[in-house]
Amino acid sequence: MHVESLECVDCGKEYPPEEVRYRCSGCGSSLDVSYDYSEISGISWRELKDRDFSHFRYREFLPVVGEKNMLHMGGGGTPVVESRVMGDELGIDLWFKMESLNPTGSFKDRGTSVELGKALDHGEEEVVVASTGNMGASIAAYSARAGIEARIYVPEDTGGPKLEQMSSHGAELREVEGGYSKAAQKAWKDWDERSIYLMGDYPYRGEGEKTVGFEIADQIDADTVVLPVGNGTLIHAVWKAFEELEKVGLNEQLPRMVGVQAEGCNTVVKALEKGYEDVRAIEGAETVAGAIACADPLDGEQAREAIEDSGGFGTAVSDREIMNAKELLAEKEGIYAEEAGAAGLAGILKREDKFDKRETVVCPITGHGLKT
Repeated sequence: MHVESLECVDCGKEYPPEEVRYRCSGCGSSLDVSYDYSEISGISWRELKDRDFSHFRYREFLPVVGEKNMLHMGGGGTPVVESRVMGDELGIDLWFKMESLNPTGSFKDRGTSVELGKALDHGEEEVVVASTGNMGASIAAYSARAGIEARIYVPEDTGGPKLEQMSSHGAELREVEGGYSKAAQKAWKDWDERSIYLMGDYPYRGEGEKTVGFEIADQIDADTVVLPVGNGTLIHAVWKAFEELEKVGLNEQLPRMVGVQAEGCNTVVKALEKGYEDVRAIEGAETVAGAIACADPLDGEQAREAIEDSGGFGTAVSDREIMNAKELLAEKEGIYAEEAGAAGLAGILKREDKFDKRETVVCPITGHGLKT
């Protein structure tokens, strides 16, 4: 598909797609990839379904990446698994999308393959990123496959298994005091002062992650999609996918989006509940769900818009509720999820009253339990 521009989600300023750019130079807001949808208005589900089931099945909806730079290790194409117990107990048609089955154990591989592909298109040989763990592990693995260097800034309390996963691929790890936001500042400084290609929740990562939405639409007619929210990129990306399918005539009924955050890092939910004009950063994120511990979410505004525009809602859950959901997934469904991956179910359990009887609810399991 033809990429028209990188467009600021706030002020609307546009930038040429060939530029290496991460945020709007005018207002500092996030950038979104803008396409000419008329080029694929005639594409059909039959044409898409004839292809291998991976996130590159939907390549017309992705920014152009040179074929030799399409780093594919079997990412995407994850199954949706029907609940055997919890759905009946809740009175809903509940499905889990197993994002934990991606190559490095989380949904992050979808964004990495596209984002790193763009870096390779630009001839980059080194990348830098800030991560609470899953993104860093994904970038470390794909960078190793691409034969380039990766430097990863991580909060000092990042879990051991994720650190081991990153270091095993030869990435350079640097621990930072002060949480994810401080780590992000370090990564940004490397880009600003040394021009190292910056990776993270920037435009092209979201384009890869929106394939979660394409696959859900491909697999099942969902009434509601429930997602954990950290930086907000995933829920924004999934909603964008459904909107794009509507634009090209492949989807008429759009599901509502439900965003779940930890109470110790409820930036987006607080903005929704209190009617703030902006999603406000907090001093520090405190939660067992480290993968969504983002005190100053890069795509917080877009996450809120996705929830509001879809007619959904946001909810915050306690660490106790997250751990309870993790245990229930393991004991009743046979699914071993990391804490952030169980947050969606925790939100469903907490706001059971917000779901209609027998509505179809998809709850992605965003990360494997072996990562913590």
